Formats: sequence, C-alpha cells, structure tokens
Amino acid sequence: MVTRDFKQPLVWVIGYAIFAVILIESIHRGSLLAMMDWVFESPAQALYLLCLFIFGFGTLFVFKRRGFFIIASLFIVLFSLLAFSSYTKERLRGDPLLPIDLLMVGEARNMLQFFSDLSWWIWLICAMIVVLFVGLFTAVIKKIGKEERSKWHFILPALSLACFCFLLSIGTSHPVSEKENYNRNGVLAGFFSNISVLKVKPPEHYSEDSFDALLDEWQTFRPESDRKPHIIMVMSEAFWDPAVLDKVKFNQDPLPNYRKLSENFSSGTLHVPVYGGSTANTEFEVLAGMSHLFLPPGAIAYKSYVKKPLPALPYLLKSHGYETTAYHTYHNWFYERNKAYRWLGFDHFVSLEFFPNPVQDMMYYRDNEITDEILKKINGSEQPQFIYAITMQNHGPYRNDAKKFYATMDAEGNLTADSKHILEFYADNLVEIDKELQRLVMKLQEMGEDAIVVFFGDHLPLLGDDYAVYKEAGYFSGDKTFDEYMKMYSTPLLVWDAKESARENLQMSSSFLGAYLLEKAGLSGYYLTDFMNELRNSGKALLLRDDYKENSDLTEDERKTLELLQYDLLSGNRQGMELAGVRLPQNNNYRLGLADPRIDTVERSEYKGREALLLKGGYFTVGSQIYLNGEAVEYSFINEREMLAFVSDPAEVKTVQIKIFDSENRKLAESKVAVVEGKF
Repeated sequence: MVTRDFKQPLVWVIGYAIFAVILIESIHRGSLLAMMDWVFESPAQALYLLCLFIFGFGTLFVFKRRGFFIIASLFIVLFSLLAFSSYTKERLRGDPLLPIDLLMVGEARNMLQFFSDLSWWIWLICAMIVVLFVGLFTAVIKKIGKEERSKWHFILPALSLACFCFLLSIGTSHPVSEKENYNRNGVLAGFFSNISVLKVKPPEHYSEDSFDALLDEWQTFRPESDRKPHIIMVMSEAFWDPAVLDKVKFNQDPLPNYRKLSENFSSGTLHVPVYGGSTANTEFEVLAGMSHLFLPPGAIAYKSYVKKPLPALPYLLKSHGYETTAYHTYHNWFYERNKAYRWLGFDHFVSLEFFPNPVQDMMYYRDNEITDEILKKINGSEQPQFIYAITMQNHGPYRNDAKKFYATMDAEGNLTADSKHILEFYADNLVEIDKELQRLVMKLQEMGEDAIVVFFGDHLPLLGDDYAVYKEAGYFSGDKTFDEYMKMYSTPLLVWDAKESARENLQMSSSFLGAYLLEKAGLSGYYLTDFMNELRNSGKALLLRDDYKENSDLTEDERKTLELLQYDLLSGNRQGMELAGVRLPQNNNYRLGLADPRIDTVERSEYKGREALLLKGGYFTVGSQIYLNGEAVEYSFINEREMLAFVSDPAEVKTVQIKIFDSENRKLAESKVAVVEGKF
C-alpha cells in the first residue's frame, strides 16, 4: 500500500519538475506559447527532459522537506539563468550557450557593457520572474514545519538516482547544429550533451603507421624565387559588404576603394567558422591552418588547445627570416592572445596598452591607429615583416539611437526605423574602414615596398536582435539551406600584391588562407600546408560543417586526413612533426609591445603654473604611469617621446620610472629606474 509518506514527496517532485520544465523552456524559447509548441512538436524530447527533472529532484529527498525545497529551488533559479543566458546569446549570435562558454567569463563581462541596452525588457521580465518566484518560495517555506525522515527519504532518492543515471547514459540525438540541438532537446539536455565532448577524442584512424604513408603522398612545395615580400594581414572586425542586400539601396557606395581593388586584384569570399562574434576562432584558423570543425562546439582554441609551439604561419615565416608582429587595439588578455601568440611564433604583440595615444571612435578605437603602426613598422625595415592586425573600430553593437560625427550614409528599403539606423551606423563605419584600406595600399606603393596585403572580415556583423536587418532585407529567411549557410559564414577577401597583377577569383575556408599565402609569396611551409595547397589547387578549399559537407568537393578520406593531422598537432604526440623533421624552437624573445618604455633625460619644467619634470625617451603611451621615488604621481602624456610628471618639490626626487599596466592591473612593461638625485 502506498503511504502518505510516499505520496507527498512524489507529488512535490513531479510538481516541481513540471514547473521547472515550463519555466526554463519558456525562458529559453522566449515565451510560454513557444514552449507549448515545442511540447507538441517534440513530445519525446519534452518527456525525456521532464523525466530527468523528476528523477533529479527525486534524489534531493534524501534531505528533509525543507532541504528539498531550498536545494530544488536553487537549481531552478540556476537553470533559469542558464536558459536566459542561452536565449540572449542565441538572439545576438545565432548559437546557444555552450559549456565551454563558461571559460569566457572575463571576456563576456568586458563586452556586456556594450550590449546592456539591447534587450532591457528581457532583463526586466527575467528579474520580475525571479522576484515573484522568490516571494512564492518564501511564503511556502514559512508553512513547512519540521518533520522526521521516513524510509521513503532513502528509497525514493536511491531509485531516482538509478533512473537518472540510466537516462543520462541513454542520452538524446545530437544534431550537427547546436541551435537545432537545443531547440529539439531543450536547453538543459542540449547544454549537458556537450559536456562529454569538451575533450578532443583521437580520430579512429589515428595511428603511427598512418603517418608514414601520408607524408610520402604529398609533393613538398619548393619556392621558385628568393622573393620575401612584407606580408600584412588585416582581419577587419565584422567586415562585410552590405551592397549584397538587394532590397536595400544606399545613397552611396560605402566601399568604393575596396570594390576597385577587388576588381583589379585577387579577391572573393572567405568561409569563416563563426557568425557575429568569436573573432579568435577565425583568427586561429587563418594563423594555424586548422579547423574548428574538429574541436568541441564553441571551443576557443587559444584558451584550451594552444599550449605549446605550433607550426603556425608566424613560426613558418620566422624560419624564412621574417620578424613577426601582431597588432590589436584591444586588451592583451582578451581570448588569452597574450599567451597564445607566443606559441604561434610572434615576436611581438602590440596590444591596446602599447599604442601611443589611441583615439576612441565612440565605443572602440579607430582603424587609422592600426594603419599608422603598420606603416611605421614597415618604413625603413631591412628585415621582411609579417604583420597580423586585428581592428576594432567596426565592432558592434551598431547603435539605433546615435550617429557618429562622420556619418554620411543613408539606407532605403523595407526596414523598420531601428533596422534602418543600425544599418546606416554600420555603413558609416565601413566608409572609414574603406579609407584606411586605401591609405595602407597607397602608402606602401609610395614607399616602393614589395608587399602583399590580405584584407578580410572575421565574421558577419550583428545587425539587430535576432538577425533583424538581414530578415527585413530578405537576406536570411531561416530556411536552413546551403545557400543561407554560406551567406551567414562568408566574408569578403582581398589579396593585394605589389608585384603580381594576375587576378584570381578566391573562395576558400579560412583554414586554407595561410597555406595559400605561403604559396603566393613563394615560401615553403610544412606537410600540412603542402597538403592544403594540394587540395586547394584541385578546387577543394571548402571545409564545411557536417550537415553541409556534401556541398564540398572534399572527399571523406580527405576530411579525415585533415582531422588526423590537426589532432596530432594539437592534442596528439606529434608523430607527423617527428617523421617530417619539423622543429620549433622555444620563442624566448616573445614580448608584449615592441620594447619597454625608455627614459633618456629628465628635466625640470612647469605646466600651467605647476612644477613638473619633463621626461624624454621612447615608447611612452597615454596609459603609462610615472613613479617618483617609487610612488605613482599625477602625470600628463604629451607624445610617445615626452611626458610630464607633476611634483611639489623637484629637489626631493631621487628616482624616476615608468610602468605600463593593463585593465586587470597587471604590469606589462617598465622602464629602467632613472636616478636623478641631486640633479635639480
């Protein structure tokens, strides 16, 4: 006979489970109605999720009733926040929250300030739900008295735990698309299904014998000339051509210079791994020649897999005598570039903290700061330069309530007022970016430098919430066709060559770009770049997601070979490098910035009637902090060679030093201590 001691826990478990599924899936899908549609469209998946909650909550009855309510409620709040985060990310970026996203807390915190005004009403509704739930929860708890445990406090949790583990072992079907996975299986089932794939598993065909045969198949590329041009790669933030929106007309072409260059030089499209964000994923593919398709969903290679020297493009070019430098007008720690660039083979990483006096363009920094530094580095250099520049001026969000001072663009079409303003804001950015591209090319021509400039976008821009601009312009329809997939993951690509006028029509995945560039410059790589160039020269340069791979000319064996080579390099024992004799020395000279700040002279001065010391030297930045006698003092930046330190009594100053810190208050560089005791 079923006793009351069993009935009550069972009722509470089932009731809480139903409430949790309804609340969490309603948040994830944006409405109660959308949640009900899911239940009717995918009843098996909804039942599976409900059973997970029933048995999961059932294990909590090992505690007394009060403990059950408290712990179960905390889980519901936690999962609700996860669902809300996934909902917000999917509307902004097109993909739901993944377990590996939790490693990006620092980056998300930093970016959140720029997106805080996008969906205020969602935050308000979520806050109201939480407040209401907490109120109800408190009222219920007050009515629950103390009670003794019965045998069901042990039997029910034990049975629940067994059933819960069984359900987890069964799992659910996992579509290739993470968005489809979450929509079909529910946010929690989708989220937890990805935990098991956080670690890259060895390919089935990974064995030592396979490398002997593979390496013998490919003909190693031999350079035909001793040309060593400067190689400049500009990964332009969210660079895309809105002229492809057929239903929108602009008052002028936002990209006249790019268009002219693309008509006369090699150009086309680059198939990238991300939409709307995760810039470092495209960057990793370009520099390392590897694909995110062979990594866990949502992985950021820099944070999880680039932990040792890789035969990436910077390392390969160093072997040809190049100096390798990365420029980025943002924090050094973002995506852990400060660490990853050492393993990729860069000599220098000039991050935002080392730009002399960067000027903000509303939310981010102007692209002309990047152009200035590139030209400064190239000018007069006797050593061939490899420069990888990541811009920020065009980073979203794109405002619907403001204009920049240089705004000139006007868009007409079947757009809402918000979408029209967003698109115009984006197009105004492009006008300035286009000018910087032209300035870079013209200056290189004027300098008479032998150079190759590769200019491309890292991903499409986030134009409105839930693809608003794209949908209104008829560019995306949500039909999941191959054509729409390619639209979403393709950006413009331009390759300007000072010595080569023959134009190529380019279409390749971003992981092939580095290999292509080596061959174009007449420089040798290693077995992976040789294989990729062999594929590309055979018209097989598109590496597509599994659900669209039939649209690529790559065979299944060729995909498996790429996966094998990548696993061996990133996570395996590097059999290929051993057999091919590829050696990568430790990059001991790598540093942030081009050099430490340097103090040459210290002179007594004054500024607006205030006593000051004038410091002259080099590599000063607007963020450099001056220390007198070991104490930070008020200062004024003049230029990268001069700074003023304010002091009440110069005669008391004994030592002067400059230090550079980042936004996390970590010291990045410092000058030598200048001793000036008795000088004044």
